[in-house]
Amino acid sequence: MKEQDVKVTVCSFLELFTKEAIFPIGIDTYQRPYVWGEDKVQELINDLTEYLKDPKGLCYYMGNVLLHQHNQKQKLFIIDGQQRLTTLSILYFVLNGKFTDGDKMTMEYHSPLSTLNIKKTQLLFDGIKEQWKDKADFLFSNINLTCITTLEEDMAFTFFDTQNNRGVKLNPTDLLKAYHLRSIGNAEYLDIQINCASRWEKIQSYNTLFGQKKDYTAELFHQFLWRSRVWRGQRVIYRENDNEVLNEFQKNTLPNQSSVTIPLYPNANNTLGKKLTIKVNQGYTIQPANIESSNNSAHLPFTLRQPISDGLGFFLFAEKYADLVRLLLVDKDLKDNEIKAFRVFYNQVWSNVSLYLKELYVLSTVMYYDKFGSEKLLEYCLWLDHVLGAIRIEKQYIFKEAPLKFLKESDNNLLDVISQAFRTEEVILFLKKINNTRAVYSNEKIKSGKGVQGWYKQNVLGYYDKSDFNQKHNWINENFINTKLNSK
Repeated sequence: MKEQDVKVTVCSFLELFTKEAIFPIGIDTYQRPYVWGEDKVQELINDLTEYLKDPKGLCYYMGNVLLHQHNQKQKLFIIDGQQRLTTLSILYFVLNGKFTDGDKMTMEYHSPLSTLNIKKTQLLFDGIKEQWKDKADFLFSNINLTCITTLEEDMAFTFFDTQNNRGVKLNPTDLLKAYHLRSIGNAEYLDIQINCASRWEKIQSYNTLFGQKKDYTAELFHQFLWRSRVWRGQRVIYRENDNEVLNEFQKNTLPNQSSVTIPLYPNANNTLGKKLTIKVNQGYTIQPANIESSNNSAHLPFTLRQPISDGLGFFLFAEKYADLVRLLLVDKDLKDNEIKAFRVFYNQVWSNVSLYLKELYVLSTVMYYDKFGSEKLLEYCLWLDHVLGAIRIEKQYIFKEAPLKFLKESDNNLLDVISQAFRTEEVILFLKKINNTRAVYSNEKIKSGKGVQGWYKQNVLGYYDKSDFNQKHNWINENFINTKLNSK
């Protein structure tokens, strides 16, 4: 690294946009939307209010800003600091009725989430507009930042990965997005980068299913993709953390020789293709048979436990499973009777079950559908309920270790059984043979409709139109399943 490749200066917000920036400051395609919420903005307002009461001749310091000087595009791209710079720019606009002088303010936002949050932030700043208007020049001349400008993008991300500042801490999925967009290549593949960034923003716009994550991409990678790939065997099964997610989907991905073509692997979704080539805005082609497919990402020929290629392969893999989960649980225009029947059962019985059991129920169903499609989907889901429901009936309190205990203590890991099975009957037979479920249902004394166990019992009995759990294992039969599949 040459000394001239990195420039470090301390400057005010005004100086950054009027003197320090040799090119207009912008936001690259891989950056996430503007996500500061009311709590972060109000925190800044409170801090600045205290500062303006008694500056004591000091500046108000807001941490580091990382910039990549892209000479070819003649832009200073923000690597880190977008949230703070956006918030300060909104405040500047509210107090001055314009952006900073000159042509150095070129930050553009394309996500609806950014638009929504910018409007909310502006409304908050409108509340202090009259109090601060006369202090605007002083304020923006004394809000200081350390600006680190690099000529190499990779060098900027090296700084980014190791520093910690006042900004919103990025999720692992934000880092994964940046890493894999950079893996796509140079300006020759800008259309592919933009296309992949657009796919990612589409996934981010989805509502979360479990409510534990603010961003659907975080939920997808933590609660579906990581677990489906790593929860193997029965000896070592543990819950994920941020570093584990990064290791699996960044360090463990495979380098790809082409930015537009990725290798394929034999699986139930793919018996002919050896590689896939993307055609921006026109779907994709599977070679060598040149099979044209649709734009429905849920049908991409991947499987959950296959190797993932970096760059394009990563984004297509993420989009496939984001849309597959939505196909099972969210999409409204359903034509497949098996999926319709599963959705009815899920909404009636499992949508309000304990989070930890529900996560395993949905994950197992996603893995089953990924392997076999909708073949015998309802039968599988009813037997899965029979097994996991016994845990709900037996335990008044369900802790986060319950799913791991189930996978470890069964005769085999259910997720491995699904992944390795050749026929649907193998998986269903495995569920039927799990010990102790009959005894749990025969011996339970739970009052229907009372407490979490009672509500579950009431919902199950309502679905099967029964009054108690006597001989429950006999309820799941061909006649009952056909009735549910043919009901409207």
